[in-house]
Amino acid sequence: PMSSAADLSTRIDELENSLRRIRGKAEFLQQQVTDLAAQQMLCHVVMLFVAVLSICSKLERNSIVGTLFVIIGLLSLRSVSFWNHVPDISPFDDDDLSLEETSIMFSDTQSQRRLSAVVAKSVKSLLRGSMERSESVRGEHMREACTLPDVAEWPHRPLLVCANTPVSSHFKVADYGSGPCPLGRPFRFESDLFEGVCLIRVKNSNSDDIPGDASYFKGRKRIFQSVVQGRFKKAIPVSDVMTGHEFSRPLSNLPPHMILKTASSFIEKLSPGSTIAVHGDSPFVEVCLASSSQVIRGDQPGNEPNILTQSFEEDCSVFGGKFASSEISPSRRKRIFSSMPNSYMFDSQTVYTFDFYQNLFDAQSYALDLGFAKIACASILDGQPIQWLGKTRDGIYLWSFQIWNENLLSE
Repeated sequence: PMSSAADLSTRIDELENSLRRIRGKAEFLQQQVTDLAAQQMLCHVVMLFVAVLSICSKLERNSIVGTLFVIIGLLSLRSVSFWNHVPDISPFDDDDLSLEETSIMFSDTQSQRRLSAVVAKSVKSLLRGSMERSESVRGEHMREACTLPDVAEWPHRPLLVCANTPVSSHFKVADYGSGPCPLGRPFRFESDLFEGVCLIRVKNSNSDDIPGDASYFKGRKRIFQSVVQGRFKKAIPVSDVMTGHEFSRPLSNLPPHMILKTASSFIEKLSPGSTIAVHGDSPFVEVCLASSSQVIRGDQPGNEPNILTQSFEEDCSVFGGKFASSEISPSRRKRIFSSMPNSYMFDSQTVYTFDFYQNLFDAQSYALDLGFAKIACASILDGQPIQWLGKTRDGIYLWSFQIWNENLLSE
């Protein structure tokens, strides 16, 4: 019995030594894979920002439509498998691992998840600070496909421009109501806080003024234009008027929150004053109207330019302050207004013209043209249309028009 006990003790010691060697090898392998994961994360972050810069290099100045579809372009990069395994959890404590857990940890998917979390913990330290959102509830007042006319009745098929009527019972489009709005020709509208004229142009569309559209787009990179011209019914601080896109359902195929927030933070630096929240039940992209418009001008009634003009000239002298002393370029105006100065006001006497255009998103095919690839957007948007909207921070809509494509109806 004594000899058997001694042999058993020896075998236990040998087993413990073997387990220590296995543990040591496991820790060595863990460190190697951690290093590889860190290198992989670095490569994908570089890919991410190269993609953003590539997309932004195609933007004609700065537009809220372009900003939204920069985000959609990034969503398309989720095909990189590593993105699918980045969790929003902190890595677990190595000292608490059993030998069985250690072996499981190095399975293909589990190792990627755990090592992604290790890298994510350091990256997340750069992402702290909550994203500001206005207090208004977004996405609750969206017109759905079931309210649209039959596709066969769309006059500009495959496109349909219509008023987003649920936003307000006081939002009216003269002569067209809730039906199709003109494309390529101006039409009048009115809301609680604004009355004026809207013009939307889409390159190569079956518009109401095909020759006029062809003349406007000839020799230009832009493929989309939206203009609103009119007056406010009461004075409103410039910083309180927003534009953007908002949705009533989550976007599809999103990468993990950490990756998307990194991209969003970067884009917000490229587009000062913008707020991006594409994760969640009611995604939105929002920016100050005055800091995102390509051209703004203010004129006395009767002196405003024809909304069908080929090119608008910037004139913000009506705002006074910095704008009264010298000519201010559109890029400088964007910087001034992106800081949200409450001292500047939209008055109720001036006729304002807001001109937006972009060359990235093709509404005719509902696809994002990255130059090196075209990304179909209907599935990413989950069948929801983009908009041309203006609203106050407290949720009162000045205007809201949806731009549908029949591709959305199959989603």
